[in-house]
Amino acid sequence: MMLARDLIGMSLHNLLLHKIRSVLTSLGVIFGVGSVIAMLAVSEGAKRKALAQLDALGIDKVIVYSKKPPPEGKNNSNQGVVDSYGLHSRDIANIKRMDNIAGVSVLRDSRCSILRGLVKLDAKLVAVTPDFLTESSSSIIRGRWLAPADFFNSSMVCVIGKNAKRKLFSIGTTNVVGKTVKIDKYRFRIVGELENDLGANYPELGDPNDMIVVPDTTLYKLMQNYSFIMNRRTMAITMVDCDLALIKVKDISYIDDTSKRITAYLNKVHDQQDWGVLVPLDLLKQKESTQNIFTIVMSSIAGISLIVGGIGIMNIMLASVFERRKEIGTRRALGAQKPDILFQFLIETVFLTSIGGILGILTGIGISQLITIYADMPTVYSSWSIVLSLAISSFVGVVFGTYPAWKAAQQNPIEVLRAE
Repeated sequence: MMLARDLIGMSLHNLLLHKIRSVLTSLGVIFGVGSVIAMLAVSEGAKRKALAQLDALGIDKVIVYSKKPPPEGKNNSNQGVVDSYGLHSRDIANIKRMDNIAGVSVLRDSRCSILRGLVKLDAKLVAVTPDFLTESSSSIIRGRWLAPADFFNSSMVCVIGKNAKRKLFSIGTTNVVGKTVKIDKYRFRIVGELENDLGANYPELGDPNDMIVVPDTTLYKLMQNYSFIMNRRTMAITMVDCDLALIKVKDISYIDDTSKRITAYLNKVHDQQDWGVLVPLDLLKQKESTQNIFTIVMSSIAGISLIVGGIGIMNIMLASVFERRKEIGTRRALGAQKPDILFQFLIETVFLTSIGGILGILTGIGISQLITIYADMPTVYSSWSIVLSLAISSFVGVVFGTYPAWKAAQQNPIEVLRAE
């Protein structure tokens, strides 16, 4: 029996004698592993982005929001004059008194048109309660947050989201703290710039980065109980008291019971479906399960290319066995045993697939980076996926290299030399 280092040295020598063939043989594994790495990276990136967006809403919260009811649910006696729908202040007050409620942060859309020149911008003027900054997982990147004095004095100040700032001010404007922004007939002084980099997106209100937030007391002073929008053609007025409530629970294990209790209450006091309830924790679990299935499917599809690459290697190695019959016969005649021949060809195959696996990993990482740069999609490749891909590529070498190696070991040296 030959020493392991001699078998490895001989296998490497034979591979280097046919460099082009070795590279071409490894291409199937290279592209197979590369596709596995790239698909797992894309899948994991999409999964983390989706879960981060849901997590940003707060897994310890129940979100209740106002929504325009379907036409058949409206009160026709008020239609065409005043259309009032959604959550009321009394709803918020009653929800606060329920068990397992730690606090409620209320948001109210002013429904004012925000213009830059004559162009209407995709931004909202939103009134918030003092705890909105922490409850929305947002941060202040310039200036300050709304102070208690701003709420107490109903001050005409605002904090502007980073996207809203970019839309309202000219390119190159970095610091807008201290500037004045005019919205409708009101002027607000900017005291801070807000950023939410977790991708939070609230029902009916959207991204906090697109908001210009003011104290709720200020909007109450300007518009009293309701924010409204008037249809100038029909003279109909749409009025909403409260647009969204972030309800924080004390014990997350009872969050489902709390959401059911809130739903039952709203069903009882509202005669139309002008509200919605969202539980980010339930959505998070559902989304995570869906993404895990998606990852398994993507990995399985990519793994098929590895099997195809393995079959290609087996075919090449079988051809190599026939081509090297003289070498095999000579070695057997000089004393090499069957296990020596078997392990030599098996080591060659494992070397080919392992090197192909390493190159495939580098290829997959490169593809992931290109996807991130040019397609603006987040990609995440983890260490376990790299180790797993390398282990699978080596396993493919063992599985698909065993038969050619066994075939080589079964060659009869006398018949082979006589034929040559």
